Amino acid sequence: MGSSPDSEGRVWWSGWSSPKYPLPVVAYLRVSTEKQDLESQWMAIAEWAKSRGVAISERIEETESGAEDARPKFRELWGRVRERKVGTIVVAELSRLSRRMRTLVDFLYDCVENDIIVISVREGWLEESLQNKLMRPVVVGMLSVLYELERTIISERTKSGLQRAKAQGKKVGRPRKIDEKALQQIIKMRNAGLSITEIARRLGVHRDTIYKNLKRNL
Repeated sequence: MGSSPDSEGRVWWSGWSSPKYPLPVVAYLRVSTEKQDLESQWMAIAEWAKSRGVAISERIEETESGAEDARPKFRELWGRVRERKVGTIVVAELSRLSRRMRTLVDFLYDCVENDIIVISVREGWLEESLQNKLMRPVVVGMLSVLYELERTIISERTKSGLQRAKAQGKKVGRPRKIDEKALQQIIKMRNAGLSITEIARRLGVHRDTIYKNLKRNL
């Protein structure tokens, strides 16, 4: 058994189809930069397909560029999910679909709604869960809860960090803009021998702001 690309660049696995995995079976591979290698992902998917006698109908490769949710091939695949033009999607790991939990949850919800199977070679538990129609909404619901938990934890960490910074006397928030009047004060205080730290303290800005403005007016 082996694999070979067709005239349109799609790769087919010369195995046999299985009723557990509706057709077409699409393999989605993604890397963040052109320097990274897609081959390791394909090897994992091909090994999974061979072990189960599944024919990979199409291989989609994408190098991420720009915003995470703006990947053209991923958006096209998502559109095919909503139109039920794909039966099974196989990835080496779930993060290849999206690193953003909200995007991943929304994508999986659409797959569940349209009876599309999602296989992650690394997260093998997902295959068994999504094969069971009763378990599908439960699994995606759990992922949604994890997303909310993740967002809450990040929010709480941010708040704790800000409170800790304030308690230590550090300035938080966006840096204050320096207008012409403040700039003249900075120059005057600097010429009077005041340190950058003292000037920053008096004006309520970060020391880097003082440095940058002085550098621009050298």
